[in-house]
Amino acid sequence: MFTFSRAFASAAALAMTLTLSACGGGHHHGNPGGPGPGPISNGPTYDVIPIGLPGATYGEVTRRGIANGGVVAGTSRGADGTGHAFLYNGSKTIGLGTLGGDFSQALAVNACGHVTGWSATKAGTAHAFLYDGTMHDLGTLGGSDSEGTVITHCGQITGWAATAAGQTHAFLYDGRKLNDLGSLGGNSFGNGLNNLGVVVGYSFGPHNAWFHAFLVDSRTGGPLVDLGSPVGNSVAVDINDAGQVTGWFRNGEGAPTGAFLYELGKIRDIGTLGGASAEAFQINGAGLVIGASATADGSNRGFVYDGTTMTSIGSLPGGNVSIAEAINGSGLVVGSAATATEEHAVSWTRKDGIVDLNGRLYAPPAGLVLVRALAVADDGYIVVRTNQGLALLRPWK
Repeated sequence: MFTFSRAFASAAALAMTLTLSACGGGHHHGNPGGPGPGPISNGPTYDVIPIGLPGATYGEVTRRGIANGGVVAGTSRGADGTGHAFLYNGSKTIGLGTLGGDFSQALAVNACGHVTGWSATKAGTAHAFLYDGTMHDLGTLGGSDSEGTVITHCGQITGWAATAAGQTHAFLYDGRKLNDLGSLGGNSFGNGLNNLGVVVGYSFGPHNAWFHAFLVDSRTGGPLVDLGSPVGNSVAVDINDAGQVTGWFRNGEGAPTGAFLYELGKIRDIGTLGGASAEAFQINGAGLVIGASATADGSNRGFVYDGTTMTSIGSLPGGNVSIAEAINGSGLVVGSAATATEEHAVSWTRKDGIVDLNGRLYAPPAGLVLVRALAVADDGYIVVRTNQGLALLRPWK
C-alpha cells in the first residue's frame, strides 16, 4: 500500500503518520493552444520551469520559501547530504554561499529576494543570516548559535539564538540588531512573524518542564504573552496581520495532537476530521487555517478551517491520504495526495476541489511527475518537487 515519503510533523516530532515581486516582475504569456496531452481536470493551467541546482541531488523549499513573481529560496543537497542555500530570482538560480563554513540553509524569502536561514561559520557554529545580495551574519544573543526562520516584506526576521546564559531565546531582527524577546522561564523559539512586527512561537517554562505558545508585539515592547493551551503543551506556528494565530497542542508525550486558533484573546481547539489528531501548519490573511488531520477510518487528509468548519481537501482516485502544505492569500491550497501507486502534487480551492496538478501542465518535459507541491505565492506561482528535481509552476494569466 502506498504511503507518503515522510511524516507530517512539527519541530516537536509529532507522532501522526503520513514537515518577480514588488522589486521586479516575471513575464506571463497567453495560452497559444491549450494544455498539452494528458488528463485535464479543473483549475488553472501552468508552465513548468525547472529550477536548476547544479551538482544537487535533492532540493528543499519550505512553505515560506516563495514570493510573488516566481522568487524561490531553498536548499540544495549533494550526494553527501551537505546543504547549500540558493535563490531563484525569477530567471536564474544563485548560490548564496556561506558565512565561512561548509553549509547553509535558506528557510524564507520576501518579494525583494531577501532571504533568511542559517549558515555554518568559520568556527563551525550555525548563525542566522540575511541575504540581500550579500550574506550577512546576524550573530547571536551572546551564545554560540542562531537561526532565522521567517522574513517579512519589511525585512524583519524572527527565529532563535543562544544567549550568554546558555538558554535559547526567540529574537526579532529589526534591520539593525537582534532583539532578545525573552521567554516564559526556559528556552523559547520564534516560529511566526507578521508585517506589523508581532512574533509568535513557543517557550518552555522554568526548567523546561512544559511549553506554551506565545505572542509578543514588538511595537509595545511588552513581555511574551502566554497563549496557554486547550490542553497540555502548545506551539504557535503562524500569525496573520489581523493577529490570528494558529498552531498545535498536545497533552503529554505520545498523546494525540490537536490544532488551535487563537483570536480575540482566546485559544480554542478547532477539532479534527473525525480522527484523534490534527495539526495546523499555516494561516492566511483571511483567517483560513490549513493542516492535516486523522479521519475516522484511520487515514489522513489535508484540511482547511474557515473559523467554524474544518473541511477535508479530499483525496485522489485510488488513494486515501492527502496533506495541505501551504495556502496563499486567495485561499489556493497546495500539497500532495496518494494515488494507487505514488504521490502526486495537488491544489485545492472551494470552487474546484482537489486537483491533480499533473493534469494541468502545458507541454511538460517527457516523463515528468509532480510529486509534492511545497509552497504557493499570492500570485499563484507554486514550487513543486518532481521526479526530475525542483520546479516552478507559472500560472497563465
